[in-house]
Amino acid sequence: MYTYETALKTLFNLRDSLVMHTTQITELQTHATTKGLALYNLGEFTQSQTYLTIGATAGNRDAQYALGEVFRGRANGLTDDAKKWYGLAAAQNHVYALMRLGDDDSREKARELAQAEADKGNADAMLELYELDQNIATLKKAADAGSMEAQYILAIKYDADKNLITDSIEREAAIDALLKKAAEGGLSKAITWYANRPPINRDLPVRRQWLEKRIQLNDVHALLNYGRAVGGFYTYDDGTDEYGFTEDLVKSYGMFWLITETTRELSVHTSAAQDLQTIAKDMTAAQIDAAKVFARQWEADHPPMSEYRLTYSSAR
Repeated sequence: MYTYETALKTLFNLRDSLVMHTTQITELQTHATTKGLALYNLGEFTQSQTYLTIGATAGNRDAQYALGEVFRGRANGLTDDAKKWYGLAAAQNHVYALMRLGDDDSREKARELAQAEADKGNADAMLELYELDQNIATLKKAADAGSMEAQYILAIKYDADKNLITDSIEREAAIDALLKKAAEGGLSKAITWYANRPPINRDLPVRRQWLEKRIQLNDVHALLNYGRAVGGFYTYDDGTDEYGFTEDLVKSYGMFWLITETTRELSVHTSAAQDLQTIAKDMTAAQIDAAKVFARQWEADHPPMSEYRLTYSSAR
């Protein structure tokens, strides 16, 4: 006999089932967005597209912007697909998406949003204002306020345009100071440049410390350097090497293998694959197995592998 209590039980079971399925869908969307953004930040645009599409369709504005960037980069211009995703991100007040759209209304809205945050002392918003007007004074404000990307970009500007600081000693000191701040803050590009400028580039223990910092950030290019360093690729005739690392073929193979497993589009993939073949010649099967275990544990213990490109600027 179908009773009122039976109907209620059926409805409650249906509700619980819907809640469970909704939760599962949300979790899948979140996972796809996270993976898509990680692949995008690694420069693996083709791999990232499917995952980003899931996140972007679900309404994540960062995924929408990244997907717009993928289409724009592939076509080397603003396509209809790129405009579609930029438009959706822009509707959620994504400043850089508004800037990519480029029309007067979008740029004005971007300026209003960035200015409102900059007035609160937001350094990243100050950088957004610089990207809008390309005014060096605005870039200096962003750098002074603590934006690491602004510090790095300002260093590039000083290096490229000698008229900004005419005295060479003062200019080099300013570049070093900016790069040091950004490097200490963890901007991998700044670490790379700073560690390769004199006198740091002649202080091998310090260069090693900076490389180790990039390794912990899981910068894909740093991992390749580290794999080569512990694999004996940089060893001199007297047995020393460029960084002072102890040779460890298991770690070396693990780094190369992890890069080849994670990347497809980057040139570093080809380099790592070649290095992998080279080092494998001197290893046993057991060592190779241990290297893969090491690589998977490294992957679990560190942030997603990344190229650490700049958010908007095309600066080097």
